[in-house]
Amino acid sequence: MGYRVPLLRGLKEPYLVSHQLRKEERLAGLWKQMLLLIALSAFVYGLSAFFGIGSEQVTRNITDFSESEYNLYKLFFGAGQVVWGIFYAIIIIFVPSLFFWTLVEVEYRKLIAIQLLVLLILLTEKAINIPLFILLGLNTDSSIFSFGIIAQAAISIKTLVYLFSAITLFKIWTFVLQYKYLKIISEKSPRFLFLLVLGINLFFIIVSALLSSIQLEKLI
Repeated sequence: MGYRVPLLRGLKEPYLVSHQLRKEERLAGLWKQMLLLIALSAFVYGLSAFFGIGSEQVTRNITDFSESEYNLYKLFFGAGQVVWGIFYAIIIIFVPSLFFWTLVEVEYRKLIAIQLLVLLILLTEKAINIPLFILLGLNTDSSIFSFGIIAQAAISIKTLVYLFSAITLFKIWTFVLQYKYLKIISEKSPRFLFLLVLGINLFFIIVSALLSSIQLEKLI
């Protein structure tokens, strides 16, 4: 039948689940878990859009819009966020897995299983930030889970602020999780795996910071 990776248990007991993942030759239910998390990502990003998270730059100029233009904007913004939620999940699942697969000589399906755990952590972070935005008005730059608040007080360069804002406790958790799993299922040296995981995560953090620093209202 194959081994079905328990996602929640995989987060709580990475040592035990990684050893089980290493010895299993077949994985069961991977596509179902993948589709479920992709759907969950679309829902979380759609819910975030419903509450206006991420649209702050445009809503500052709300007086420049007619009612019909504003409603159309909300519709397109919400649809765009749902689509982005789907693409985001696909990127998180497949792109790092491909990098790891070319360098650590581990079965691709097992690497995808690890990235499903990573995606679950990142979606948890996204979901937790929604009530924080609603209740406290905290955007991603001021998240209590990131270094963005400290950076805003110490640095005046916006790009660096965005960079530190992209470094969160949840992303550090994903880094540790990836390293723990790869150290068990791969034959590569721990030092090599540490540098590999660090490099890939830094790459995504830098890309995320650069995308966040783009002021979209200036492109319209």
